[in-house]
Amino acid sequence: MEKWLRALGGVGLILAILSTMSVRVWAHSGAPYPIFLESKAGPYTLTVLADPDVGVGTFYITGTSNVGVPLSHDLEVTVEVWPEDGHTSPSVYMARYEVTRDGGRYVAYVPFDAEGKWAVRIHVQGEEGEGTLTTTVRVTPPGVSWLGSLLCFVPFLGLGGLWVFAALRKTR
Repeated sequence: MEKWLRALGGVGLILAILSTMSVRVWAHSGAPYPIFLESKAGPYTLTVLADPDVGVGTFYITGTSNVGVPLSHDLEVTVEVWPEDGHTSPSVYMARYEVTRDGGRYVAYVPFDAEGKWAVRIHVQGEEGEGTLTTTVRVTPPGVSWLGSLLCFVPFLGLGGLWVFAALRKTR
């Protein structure tokens, strides 16, 4: 009986530790994925990474001009989005310039109100001219669903069950 209580105490300790973890750990949000890689947009070559989640989606725009100079802070970069199902009209969001250790990039935070396919237009305008890229992205809910979390937790429950079974068997 004492070993049974130890086993339950161990499982209880693990569950207590897991319950104190940050919500961010449970709702893992993956890295942004590329929607354009070194694509020509007028006088610019752009790379655009996106993390389009319901709530707030993020777009990262980097690139160079035709002469190979990285994008500077004096460009006007906009991200226009609209749902393919037409439930709202197109909206335009300004991207702001951020200095990074690799130079700089433009970042746009775009609110999405629903899942599904959304059209995206990236527009860059500067002294060298202007360029536009258009594509579609699939907007998904942020994090992992409860079912996904449960499926990830099942192997650990199995290992815990095996551990309890082995502890009980050893006492006999």
